[in-house]
Amino acid sequence: MTPTAAGLFTIAYAWVRVPSNGGSMSHYKSRSDVPVGPVDWNDPRLSSLLEKTADWRLDNRSNQPPQEVQIQINSGWATTNTVSKPALLVARNEATMVLVTRFPIQQGEHVGVNGLRDGGTHIVWGKVVEGREGHRTEDREHGLFLNWLRLD
Repeated sequence: MTPTAAGLFTIAYAWVRVPSNGGSMSHYKSRSDVPVGPVDWNDPRLSSLLEKTADWRLDNRSNQPPQEVQIQINSGWATTNTVSKPALLVARNEATMVLVTRFPIQQGEHVGVNGLRDGGTHIVWGKVVEGREGHRTEDREHGLFLNWLRLD
């Protein structure tokens, strides 16, 4: 991660799956119908494989480059309670988008995402369906949160 001129952050994410049906990310898991059996974590072949992949860093979790955006968080019915903050858009489809922020956003919060599109600014509104602290070491070092929005 490197700081940008806007004081935000640039981050390379790999393989965020945005469900095409707009469903919640926590329920979007592929499962095999074939049981794989127990895993022997002490098997030297598995240890060797895990060591080979320990330094892998996969870039770009979606087919689009991360985009710096401004988000508007409505904290009530009045428009005077709107807060604007920087975020990073890392994945998007027709019904869902994934934002990386330096702060948590409450589930159910209505969020506007301002970004550049077709030479001008464009705002898209959505509701936070899931949010969590980043799992990666660099996510935790920088206090990053991932937020999944279902678009209106």
